[in-house]
Amino acid sequence: MKFISLSKHALILLVLSVALIGCGQQQNEQANAEASSSEKEAEQKAVGIIGPMKEEIKTLKEDMTVENKQDIAGMTFYEGTLKDQPIVLVQSGIGKVNATMASTLLINEFDVDKLINSGISGAIHPDVELGDIVISKDTVQHDMDETAKGFEPGIIPRLEKGYFKADEQMVKLAEKAAKQLPEETQVFTQRIASGDQFIANEEKKQWILDTFNAYVVEMEGAAVGQVAHLNDVPYIVIRSASDDAGEEAVMKWEEFKAQAIDNSTTIIKGMLDRME
Repeated sequence: MKFISLSKHALILLVLSVALIGCGQQQNEQANAEASSSEKEAEQKAVGIIGPMKEEIKTLKEDMTVENKQDIAGMTFYEGTLKDQPIVLVQSGIGKVNATMASTLLINEFDVDKLINSGISGAIHPDVELGDIVISKDTVQHDMDETAKGFEPGIIPRLEKGYFKADEQMVKLAEKAAKQLPEETQVFTQRIASGDQFIANEEKKQWILDTFNAYVVEMEGAAVGQVAHLNDVPYIVIRSASDDAGEEAVMKWEEFKAQAIDNSTTIIKGMLDRME
Protein backbone atom coordinates (compact mmCIF):
# COMPACT_ATOMS: atom_id res chain seq x y z
CA MET A 1 0.00 0.00 0.00
CA LYS A 2 2.82 2.39 0.84
CA PHE A 3 4.50 1.66 -2.50
CA ILE A 4 1.25 2.32 -4.36
CA SER A 5 0.74 5.63 -2.49
CA LEU A 6 4.22 6.83 -3.37
CA SER A 7 3.68 5.92 -7.02
CA LYS A 8 0.49 7.94 -7.10
CA HIS A 9 2.31 10.96 -5.68
CA ALA A 10 5.07 10.57 -8.22
CA LEU A 11 2.54 10.30 -11.03
CA ILE A 12 0.74 13.43 -9.88
CA LEU A 13 4.03 15.36 -9.70
CA LEU A 14 4.95 14.15 -13.17
CA VAL A 15 1.60 15.28 -14.61
CA LEU A 16 1.92 18.67 -12.95
CA SER A 17 5.48 19.09 -14.27
CA VAL A 18 4.40 18.27 -17.82
CA ALA A 19 1.47 20.69 -17.53
CA LEU A 20 3.71 23.48 -16.26
CA ILE A 21 6.25 22.87 -19.02
CA GLY A 22 3.48 22.90 -21.62
CA CYS A 23 2.04 26.09 -20.17
CA GLY A 24 5.47 27.74 -20.24
CA GLN A 25 6.03 26.71 -23.84
CA GLN A 26 2.61 28.03 -24.79
CA GLN A 27 3.35 31.37 -23.11
CA ASN A 28 6.71 31.56 -24.89
CA GLU A 29 5.10 30.77 -28.23
CA GLN A 30 2.43 33.42 -27.63
CA ALA A 31 5.07 35.99 -26.63
CA ASN A 32 7.14 35.15 -29.72
CA ALA A 33 4.06 35.42 -31.93
CA GLU A 34 3.19 38.81 -30.44
CA ALA A 35 6.77 40.03 -30.88
CA SER A 36 6.80 38.79 -34.47
CA SER A 37 3.47 40.50 -35.10
CA SER A 38 4.78 43.77 -33.63
CA GLU A 39 7.92 43.56 -35.77
CA LYS A 40 5.81 42.88 -38.85
CA GLU A 41 3.59 45.87 -38.11
CA ALA A 42 6.66 48.06 -37.63
CA GLU A 43 8.10 46.86 -40.96
CA GLN A 44 4.84 47.54 -42.78
CA LYS A 45 4.52 51.24 -42.01
CA ALA A 46 3.48 53.07 -45.12
CA VAL A 47 5.18 55.79 -47.15
CA GLY A 48 3.11 58.96 -47.41
CA ILE A 49 3.07 60.47 -50.91
CA ILE A 50 1.71 63.97 -51.51
CA GLY A 51 0.90 65.51 -54.87
CA PRO A 52 -0.70 68.97 -54.94
CA MET A 53 -2.74 68.50 -58.13
CA LYS A 54 -4.91 65.72 -59.54
CA GLU A 55 -2.56 65.33 -62.52
CA GLU A 56 0.39 64.83 -60.19
CA ILE A 57 -1.05 61.73 -58.50
CA LYS A 58 -3.05 60.30 -61.45
CA THR A 59 -0.48 57.74 -62.67
CA LEU A 60 0.48 56.67 -59.16
CA LYS A 61 -3.17 56.08 -58.26
CA GLU A 62 -3.77 54.11 -61.45
CA ASP A 63 -0.72 51.92 -60.88
CA MET A 64 -1.19 51.24 -57.16
CA THR A 65 -3.41 48.57 -55.64
CA VAL A 66 -5.96 50.57 -53.64
CA GLU A 67 -7.15 48.67 -50.56
CA ASN A 68 -8.98 51.47 -48.79
CA LYS A 69 -9.73 55.16 -49.10
CA GLN A 70 -10.70 57.75 -46.53
CA ASP A 71 -12.00 61.29 -46.94
CA ILE A 72 -10.63 63.66 -44.31
CA ALA A 73 -10.63 67.48 -44.34
CA GLY A 74 -11.66 67.61 -47.99
CA MET A 75 -8.84 65.26 -49.07
CA THR A 76 -9.04 61.63 -50.21
CA PHE A 77 -6.34 59.35 -48.84
CA TYR A 78 -5.71 56.17 -50.86
CA GLU A 79 -4.21 53.29 -48.85
CA GLY A 80 -2.65 50.39 -50.70
CA THR A 81 0.55 49.12 -52.28
CA LEU A 82 2.80 50.16 -55.13
CA LYS A 83 5.95 48.26 -56.11
CA ASP A 84 5.21 45.94 -53.16
CA GLN A 85 5.50 48.87 -50.74
CA PRO A 86 2.62 50.03 -48.52
CA ILE A 87 1.76 53.63 -49.38
CA VAL A 88 -0.81 56.28 -48.59
CA LEU A 89 -1.38 58.63 -51.53
CA VAL A 90 -3.14 61.98 -51.31
CA GLN A 91 -3.86 64.99 -53.48
CA SER A 92 -3.25 67.81 -51.02
CA GLY A 93 -4.38 70.77 -53.06
CA ILE A 94 -2.20 73.74 -53.91
CA GLY A 95 -0.31 75.82 -51.37
CA LYS A 96 1.50 75.49 -48.06
CA VAL A 97 -1.57 75.25 -45.82
CA ASN A 98 -2.93 72.31 -47.82
CA ALA A 99 0.48 70.64 -47.82
CA THR A 100 0.77 71.13 -44.05
CA MET A 101 -2.66 69.60 -43.46
CA ALA A 102 -1.94 66.60 -45.71
CA SER A 103 1.46 65.94 -44.11
CA THR A 104 0.08 66.17 -40.58
CA LEU A 105 -2.83 63.83 -41.35
CA LEU A 106 -0.50 61.30 -42.98
CA ILE A 107 1.63 61.22 -39.83
CA ASN A 108 -1.12 61.38 -37.19
CA GLU A 109 -3.92 59.39 -38.83
CA PHE A 110 -2.02 56.92 -41.02
CA ASP A 111 1.23 56.58 -39.06
CA VAL A 112 3.46 56.86 -42.13
CA ASP A 113 7.19 56.78 -41.43
CA LYS A 114 8.34 58.66 -44.56
CA LEU A 115 7.01 61.59 -46.59
CA ILE A 116 7.49 62.21 -50.31
CA ASN A 117 6.26 65.39 -51.91
CA SER A 118 6.34 65.40 -55.68
CA GLY A 119 5.16 67.55 -58.54
CA ILE A 120 6.10 70.30 -60.93
CA SER A 121 7.94 73.56 -60.40
CA GLY A 122 9.39 76.70 -61.94
CA ALA A 123 13.06 76.68 -62.91
CA ILE A 124 14.92 79.66 -61.47
CA HIS A 125 18.55 78.55 -61.66
CA PRO A 126 20.04 79.08 -65.14
CA ASP A 127 21.33 75.47 -65.27
CA VAL A 128 17.82 73.99 -64.95
CA GLU A 129 15.98 73.31 -68.21
CA LEU A 130 12.34 72.35 -68.66
CA GLY A 131 11.78 68.69 -67.77
CA ASP A 132 14.85 68.54 -65.53
CA ILE A 133 14.57 67.15 -62.00
CA VAL A 134 15.56 68.76 -58.72
CA ILE A 135 15.84 66.48 -55.68
CA SER A 136 15.75 68.45 -52.45
CA LYS A 137 18.92 68.70 -50.41
CA ASP A 138 16.77 71.05 -48.31
CA THR A 139 13.75 73.35 -48.61
CA VAL A 140 12.96 76.93 -47.55
CA GLN A 141 9.92 79.21 -47.60
CA HIS A 142 10.85 82.18 -49.77
CA ASP A 143 7.82 84.15 -48.56
CA MET A 144 8.63 83.80 -44.85
CA ASP A 145 9.69 87.37 -44.15
CA GLU A 146 10.46 88.72 -40.67
CA THR A 147 13.33 90.88 -41.88
CA ALA A 148 11.74 93.92 -40.20
CA LYS A 149 12.54 92.24 -36.86
CA GLY A 150 16.10 91.43 -37.84
CA PHE A 151 15.66 87.88 -39.13
CA GLU A 152 17.17 86.64 -42.37
CA PRO A 153 14.69 85.90 -45.19
CA GLY A 154 13.18 82.46 -44.79
CA ILE A 155 13.98 82.08 -41.10
CA ILE A 156 10.96 81.26 -38.90
CA PRO A 157 10.97 83.27 -35.64
CA ARG A 158 11.01 81.25 -32.40
CA LEU A 159 11.71 78.10 -34.38
CA GLU A 160 15.00 79.83 -35.31
CA LYS A 161 15.14 77.71 -38.43
CA GLY A 162 14.16 78.06 -42.05
CA TYR A 163 16.04 75.42 -44.01
CA PHE A 164 14.73 71.88 -43.66
CA LYS A 165 17.22 69.18 -44.63
CA ALA A 166 15.94 66.24 -46.65
CA ASP A 167 16.64 62.70 -45.49
CA GLU A 168 20.01 61.53 -46.84
CA GLN A 169 18.95 57.92 -47.46
CA MET A 170 15.85 59.01 -49.36
CA VAL A 171 17.97 61.40 -51.42
CA LYS A 172 20.31 58.53 -52.35
CA LEU A 173 17.33 56.39 -53.38
CA ALA A 174 15.97 59.21 -55.53
CA GLU A 175 19.34 59.76 -57.20
CA LYS A 176 19.55 56.05 -58.08
CA ALA A 177 15.95 56.02 -59.34
CA ALA A 178 16.67 59.08 -61.50
CA LYS A 179 19.04 57.01 -63.62
CA GLN A 180 15.92 55.53 -65.25
CA LEU A 181 15.07 58.91 -66.79
CA PRO A 182 15.86 59.80 -70.42
CA GLU A 183 19.54 60.61 -70.90
CA GLU A 184 18.83 64.24 -71.78
CA THR A 185 17.10 64.87 -68.43
CA GLN A 186 19.41 66.58 -65.98
CA VAL A 187 19.10 65.78 -62.28
CA PHE A 188 20.20 68.16 -59.53
CA THR A 189 20.28 67.64 -55.77
CA GLN A 190 19.84 71.20 -54.62
CA ARG A 191 17.66 73.62 -52.64
CA ILE A 192 13.95 74.00 -53.39
CA ALA A 193 12.11 77.21 -52.47
CA SER A 194 8.39 77.27 -51.63
CA GLY A 195 5.84 80.05 -51.33
CA ASP A 196 2.16 80.75 -51.83
CA GLN A 197 2.81 82.36 -55.18
CA PHE A 198 2.98 81.15 -58.77
CA ILE A 199 6.15 82.92 -59.87
CA ALA A 200 5.87 84.45 -63.33
CA ASN A 201 8.10 87.47 -62.96
CA GLU A 202 11.77 87.82 -63.86
CA GLU A 203 12.55 90.23 -61.03
CA LYS A 204 10.97 87.99 -58.36
CA LYS A 205 12.60 84.93 -59.85
CA GLN A 206 16.03 86.60 -59.68
CA TRP A 207 15.44 87.70 -56.08
CA ILE A 208 14.64 84.13 -54.97
CA LEU A 209 17.73 82.84 -56.76
CA ASP A 210 20.00 85.52 -55.30
CA THR A 211 18.56 85.27 -51.78
CA PHE A 212 18.25 81.50 -51.35
CA ASN A 213 20.32 79.97 -54.16
CA ALA A 214 17.35 77.70 -54.92
CA TYR A 215 17.17 75.77 -58.18
CA VAL A 216 13.38 75.62 -58.56
CA VAL A 217 10.40 77.29 -56.94
CA GLU A 218 7.04 75.74 -56.06
CA MET A 219 4.23 76.07 -53.51
CA GLU A 220 4.29 73.16 -51.04
CA GLY A 221 7.64 71.45 -50.38
CA ALA A 222 9.00 73.53 -47.50
CA ALA A 223 5.70 73.15 -45.62
CA VAL A 224 6.09 69.37 -45.86
CA GLY A 225 9.68 69.82 -44.72
CA GLN A 226 8.67 71.81 -41.64
CA VAL A 227 6.02 69.26 -40.63
CA ALA A 228 8.52 66.44 -41.14
CA HIS A 229 11.11 68.29 -39.02
CA LEU A 230 8.68 68.93 -36.17
CA ASN A 231 7.55 65.28 -36.14
CA ASP A 232 11.00 63.77 -36.71
CA VAL A 233 9.86 61.99 -39.89
CA PRO A 234 12.22 61.57 -42.89
CA TYR A 235 11.11 63.45 -46.00
CA ILE A 236 12.10 64.39 -49.51
CA VAL A 237 10.76 66.69 -52.22
CA ILE A 238 11.10 65.76 -55.90
CA ARG A 239 10.26 68.43 -58.45
CA SER A 240 10.42 68.54 -62.22
CA ALA A 241 10.64 71.89 -63.99
CA SER A 242 7.54 72.65 -66.04
CA ASP A 243 8.18 76.37 -66.64
CA ASP A 244 10.91 78.98 -66.22
CA ALA A 245 9.12 81.20 -63.66
CA GLY A 246 9.42 84.10 -66.13
CA GLU A 247 6.89 86.24 -67.95
CA GLU A 248 5.70 83.32 -70.13
CA ALA A 249 5.56 80.83 -67.25
CA VAL A 250 1.85 80.05 -67.54
CA MET A 251 2.09 79.20 -71.24
CA LYS A 252 5.16 77.01 -70.73
CA TRP A 253 3.56 75.35 -67.69
CA GLU A 254 0.63 74.20 -69.82
CA GLU A 255 2.96 72.89 -72.51
CA PHE A 256 5.49 71.04 -70.37
CA LYS A 257 3.61 69.94 -67.24
CA ALA A 258 2.75 66.44 -68.56
CA GLN A 259 6.40 65.65 -69.31
CA ALA A 260 7.49 67.10 -65.96
CA ILE A 261 4.92 65.02 -64.05
CA ASP A 262 6.03 61.84 -65.87
CA ASN A 263 9.65 62.45 -64.82
CA SER A 264 8.89 62.99 -61.13
CA THR A 265 6.49 60.01 -61.08
CA THR A 266 9.20 57.77 -62.55
CA ILE A 267 11.51 58.66 -59.68
CA ILE A 268 8.89 57.89 -57.03
CA LYS A 269 8.26 54.44 -58.53
CA GLY A 270 11.98 53.82 -58.70
CA MET A 271 12.41 54.80 -55.06
CA LEU A 272 9.62 52.48 -53.91
CA ASP A 273 11.11 49.67 -55.98
CA ARG A 274 14.41 50.08 -54.11
CA MET A 275 13.03 50.40 -50.58
CA GLU A 276 13.56 47.45 -48.24
